[in-house]
Formats: sequence, C-alpha cells, structure tokens
Amino acid sequence: MKLNNEQLEAVQTTEGAVLIFAGAGSGKTRVITNRIVRMIEDLHIDPKRIVALSFTNKSAKEMKERIHKMVNRKRTRGLELSTFHALGLKICKLHLEKLGYKTPFLLETPNDLEIIISDILKKYKIDPKIFPIKHILSQISFYKNSGKLKTEDKDWSLVVSKVFEDYNVIMKGLNAIDFDDLILKPIEIMEKFPEVKESYNNKFRYIMIDEFQDTNEVQYKFIKCILGNNKNLCVVGDDDQSIYGFRGSNKELILNFENDFYNTKVIHLLQNYRSTQKILNIANALIKNNLNRKEKSLFCNEEGEFIPLIIERENEKEEARYVIEQIKDLIIKEKIKGHNIAILFRTNYQSRPFEEELRLNSIPYKLIGAYNFFDRKEVKDLIAYIRLIANSKDDLSLMRILNYPKRGLGQNTQLKILEKAGEINSSAFEVLLRICENVEYIPEIKRNGASKIYELVNLIQKYNKDFYSSPKMSEVLKNLIKELEFEKEISLEEDDEKVIKARMLNLSELVNMLTYFEIDWEEDSKPTLFDFLMKLSLLTDDDKKDEKEDLRVQLMTMHLSKGLEFDTVFLTGLEEGIIPSSRSLDEIGIEEERRLMYVGITRSKNRLFLTRAAERKKFGESIPSIPSRFLEEIDSEFIMTEEKILEQSGFNFLDELEALKLS
Repeated sequence: MKLNNEQLEAVQTTEGAVLIFAGAGSGKTRVITNRIVRMIEDLHIDPKRIVALSFTNKSAKEMKERIHKMVNRKRTRGLELSTFHALGLKICKLHLEKLGYKTPFLLETPNDLEIIISDILKKYKIDPKIFPIKHILSQISFYKNSGKLKTEDKDWSLVVSKVFEDYNVIMKGLNAIDFDDLILKPIEIMEKFPEVKESYNNKFRYIMIDEFQDTNEVQYKFIKCILGNNKNLCVVGDDDQSIYGFRGSNKELILNFENDFYNTKVIHLLQNYRSTQKILNIANALIKNNLNRKEKSLFCNEEGEFIPLIIERENEKEEARYVIEQIKDLIIKEKIKGHNIAILFRTNYQSRPFEEELRLNSIPYKLIGAYNFFDRKEVKDLIAYIRLIANSKDDLSLMRILNYPKRGLGQNTQLKILEKAGEINSSAFEVLLRICENVEYIPEIKRNGASKIYELVNLIQKYNKDFYSSPKMSEVLKNLIKELEFEKEISLEEDDEKVIKARMLNLSELVNMLTYFEIDWEEDSKPTLFDFLMKLSLLTDDDKKDEKEDLRVQLMTMHLSKGLEFDTVFLTGLEEGIIPSSRSLDEIGIEEERRLMYVGITRSKNRLFLTRAAERKKFGESIPSIPSRFLEEIDSEFIMTEEKILEQSGFNFLDELEALKLS
C-alpha cells in the first residue's frame, strides 16, 4: 500500500517539532517505521541518533520487526527503539553511581516492595488491615511522581509520610530502586549533573513518541531532559483515544503541544484503512460531543455493506443469547474465523453470560486479560461452599473453604483433620462433626479452633436445610454470601475499591446464574442444588485445551481492545451506569468514557452490533436499565434498528398488533 499525501508528509518532515494526530486505523505504526527507515536509508542519519519510544514491549517489538523487513539489521544497529522504562534503565545502569548507588543495583519487584512495607508496618505496630500494604505502595508511587500526597486523610498522611521515610532509607541501604525510579532517577541525574544531560542531548538528535496521548507529566519531563535545546521531537497520538486518565496519563499534553514548541508542524492522519464509512459515521457522530478535543473526522474510501445495528433484549441472558446466535451464523454461514470476532464490554464481570452461552454452544473463546469466570478465586470459593453444602463428603471443597474466610484453621489444623479422616476411613466433615461432640477429639486443635469448627458445621448444616426447603435457592445463596461476609474478606485482600466491587459483582453473577437456572427449569420436580451443580460442571469442564487460538472468539474489555481490530465487533451492555460507568463519571468525567466507547466502535472493520439489556440482575433481583446516553448521541440515520428492518421489509408491527386486538 502506498503512503497517502498526509502520511508521506509525516514521513518526510524530520526536522523540528512535529505533532501527528493519527486517528484510529490511520496507519500510524506504518508512518513511524517508514519515517525511521527514511532517516537511515535516504538521509543517512546515524541510527544511534534516533530514539523511538512506545508504551509497551509488544508495540516496540512490532516496530522493530517492521523496520527489519525494510532495512538490514546491521544498518539499524544503535537505534533506540524501546519503552520509556527500558530507556530509563539504560541510563540508570550507566549513571546511577552518581547518586550514591553501587553497580550493580537492584530493581525491586512489587512482591519485594510489599515485604519491605510489611516489615516497616510491623516496626511501628501499624495494622495492615487498616492501612493495606498495596494501598500504601500506591500512595508512595503517587507521592514520588507528583511531590504531594494523594490522600487528605490525616491518619493516612501521617502513616504514608512515616513509612516513606523508612522506605527510602531501606531501599538505599539495599542499593535498590523501584519501577517509578526508572523515570525519576534519570531526571534527577540529568538535573544534578549537566554533563550527563548534555551527553544525551548530543547523542539523541531525533526523538519520536508513539501514543503520546497516554504520556504523563513525569515521562514528558524525562523526554525534555533528553531533548535539551534540540527541537527534533515528533509525537504521534490521538486525543480521541486517550482512555488511561485513571492511570495518570494527561491528555492535555498532546492538546497543548503546540504551545510548548514554537512553529510546530501539525499533520492530521484521518484517512482510515480499517473500518467502513458506515462505522466511521457512528464514531464521528459520537466523539464530536466531546468539547475538549481537536476537531477532526475520520473518513475512508470503503462505504461498506453492513449498517451498524442497535439491539435491545429483555435481560443480560437474552442479550448474550442474541450475540452468540449471531456469532454462530457468522462462523457457519459467513465462514468468519472466531479470532476475527470480538465481544467487548466495559468491565470483566459482564463476561459471565457470554461465556456461559459460548460454552453451551460449544464455541471456543478466549477471555483476554482476565481469568475465566469460573477460575476467579471468589467464584471458586463460593462454588466450594455450594458443593460442600450439597455434599458434606466433598473433602476438596472443605479444605478450600475451611479457613476462608479466615477462622484460624491453618495448614497444621487441616493436616491433622485429613490425617484423622484417613485413620477412621471417613470424610473430613465427619471428623469436624466428632470435634463438635468432643473438643478434645484431636488434642492439637485448641478450644478456640474447635469453636470455629462448630460454627462452620452449623453454617453448612443450616444452609443444607435452607437450600432444600426454600422456594428460591437464589435467595438462599444471596444470604450465604452475606453471612460469610465475603465483601469484608475481599476488602482485606484488596485496597482498590474498583477491584473489590468487581469481585463482588462476580459473586452477584453466580446468584444471577442460579436465578435463571430456577426460572428456566422445565421438569416437573423442583430443581435441587445438585441439579445446579451438574449444570456448573458442564459449563466449567474444559475439553478444548489443545484448540488452536485462531479459532477462538475474543472476549475483552474496551480498554484492552485498544490497538486491535476485528471483522465483527459486539459492543455490549450499553447502559447508563455501565458505560458511562457511574464511578468513572465521578473520577475522570464523561469525556473519557465517551472516548472509551469511541475506541470500541473503531475496532470493527465490517460489522458492528451495539447491544443492551432492558433490565439487568444484581444479586438475583431484576433492575431496570436505562440506555446509555451515548446511543442517543449517534444520529439515527447512521444506525439500523430492528424496527427499521421490519419497516423496510413491509411489516408494520403496530398495525399487526392492532389487528390482533380487534380479532
């Protein structure tokens, strides 16, 4: 494919500050790689003078592979094509001694840092349940990058300040740095030692940054230090695809770039080579509602055959059924490979009904960036309780939940129980029953442990009765989750409220599954817990471990879809509170949520389905849903609905309904 006029202009403009607004699917990677090749091959610029930075190792690797297809590897020797942190590490290796470190130094992993923080908390007798370790590390990272504390809470401020003092002393004593230091230390080195800064200013004469809209202020400062008075900085990005504000990226950097560099050359890459114009019309109509952006519209030369379709179904289960029925047709009738089909959603908990339907229809799938729903810890824990309640001889399930939530029944207690079960040739639960009758049945288990065992046995027996006597098993399961205080236990494991909420929503999805199971039960006899477990066993039985990945339908969040493309995309759960996310509205605002949906739309090449549910279950209860405001922002002329399809086919639904009433 030839370069279009704008791409060619971007490739040929190598001197001075260059800002390339590269829209979705506009071939930005091709422009960057061709620009580098031209510098080396045509302009004979020494590769050692060129730096190209991306945000992921994957994208850096892709650019290297493309360049090496066009230029002999020997000709690119010395080219700095890496991530920000990889470049920072190289600088640290050469110059960190100037800050009093020894070579080699240690780059501590997150697990190492947690141990360090844990030891500091023990020293000051600070309760990690009140001040979680991961949250403290998050606060330290924010403080190091911004120079200010993230929290306004006085207790938290005192703890973080005190821990941070010791943290710095310990890290220096260990001759160690952390991930943030890979950017911060090079900045410090160049600010304190002008000769080092000058050496990099002289060495790197041409700097390029990909996905510039995702850059934070510290990374930008790092680049400016390396750049010095040199003006040959080319940044490539799209403010309309800035979706990582929650990680600290600053979209204003790309919007204000022209103010930072005098006489900046601005180039717009708006011709799209991925999607049809019918899909781009929707994307353009949506994103124009953002006020804080550069005005632009994507276009292409392919009008496209398929008009994007909005679909509403009664609930999330029917929504999933519709999506999977369409996928079956695409695979069987249209011969589209599974890997060319994507189901996108706002958050991971939404994957469950789609996973269930895909399994029931024997359609291979891959859940990207998250555990399979049935592999998630909280789901496994709750299923273990259900299994044990249904069958007290299930020793595997008992051992999984014996000390979860924590009851002080650790590994030694578990081993003693299993040993005794072996001695009397009985189940582990039978041993628990005997301990309830005689607290000294196993002498090594103290009275407090025996008391906790008594509580657990009572809980299992109580819910065994409740599940078989209650008219709604889903209500019983909801009560079980509440009585076990899963949310409290998960809160002790996680310090991020979003993660806690997501894990609780996974438990909610299991309640929803049981609710639908009872509703859909067609036999004369009342469904039992065993019946439900049998269904779960069928759903979680993975017989396709050796299937080729290119056969799988792709499931992922909209965030993880960025940079990818598919023949057919199903954007699902398009409802208020999901997208836009109610929590994100408070934290990052409506415009980033709109950009996220824009990213989802522009992943599609040919077919786009926008789906939603009229009501959605939460802990077994149906809650009415409101269509996402983003659907209303898309001009109706660009969208097909089921009503329009009926009208075009000559079928008038309202007339038919009236005729039925009269008859």
